[in-house]
This record gives sequence, C-alpha cells and structure tokens, in this order.
Amino acid sequence: MRMQDLVFVTSNLGKLKEAEEVLGVKLHHHALDLPELQTMDLEEVVRHKARTAWERLGQPVLVEDTSLELAGMGGFPGPLVRWLLVSVGPAGIARVAHAFTDPRATVRCMACACEGGEEVVGLGVVRGRIAERPRGRKGFGWDSVFIPDEGGGRTYAQMPAGVKNALSHRRKALEALKAALG
Repeated sequence: MRMQDLVFVTSNLGKLKEAEEVLGVKLHHHALDLPELQTMDLEEVVRHKARTAWERLGQPVLVEDTSLELAGMGGFPGPLVRWLLVSVGPAGIARVAHAFTDPRATVRCMACACEGGEEVVGLGVVRGRIAERPRGRKGFGWDSVFIPDEGGGRTYAQMPAGVKNALSHRRKALEALKAALG
C-alpha cells in the first residue's frame, strides 16, 4: 500500500485538509457514515472503521480517529470525545476538565491503512492541557480548548495551520503510518 493510493474516508473536510497539508499530497477522499464502536480502546475503534470502510469501498482505505483523554477523569472521554463535543461543545469540555483539580489532557490519534486483510497503523500522541474557556477561531472540534505542551500557551485554534500541523497528533500519526508503510 502507498499513501497516494489510499482513499481517505472522512466526512470532516478539516481533517482532509490537514492530512493533505501534512503529507504534502492530494488524497482521494470519500465520505462514509461508518459505525463507531463505543469503546475506550482507540486501536479497536480505528481497525474496525478501516475494515468496514474497505468492505464498503473495495479499495485501499485510510481512516483515523482521535482520543481526547482528560487526566481529571481518568482518561475519559477518550475515543468517545465526539459524543461529548456534540453534547456540550468545546466550552463544555473546558468546564468538565476544570471541574477537577487536574486540567491536563493527552490526545492520541491513530491512523490505519487497510487493504483486504492487511492493516497498518500509526500512532501520534500530544500532551497538553485544557484551557479554561475556548480561545481562537481556527481549526475545528475541540481545537479551541486544547493547549499542547509545545504550543507556547496557545490552543490549536490560535495557531496558524502550519504551526498546528507541525506538532499535531494527526501529523504524528500520519507520519508514523507513512513510515510503517515504507
């Protein structure tokens, strides 16, 4: 499998744009409504999504998923962050994180390429903390409340795209996947 032959399966155009900028290649893209396993195991979620996408499209696919682990909540919501974001938004995530004495957060992104029975994964991890309230207008999802340790005190949403992409969890996962694919 080669990165340029993979169909990136996502309905999030922000993720597509980020992936293309990080990889420096135009990706084939297809939006599919894939079922997401409701588990705290990120790798299980990603591999399931990849197999399902491959079965539906019959082509080599690339999927990714992200886990936002709040230290004060013992790692919750993890891969279930999408549902928390839909329910309470970035400001709600900030309120939840700061209801505890520890606003630290770890973001894990796993990318998976799948063709037939072959699955290859790449993992990216970024540590940081949750801001007290949303800051910045760039990005998407919870970018306005996540402050990476290496971000100079700025949230992802306060950073120019090139700066965010240089240290993001998604970049790290895609680069790890690209290296694993050879």
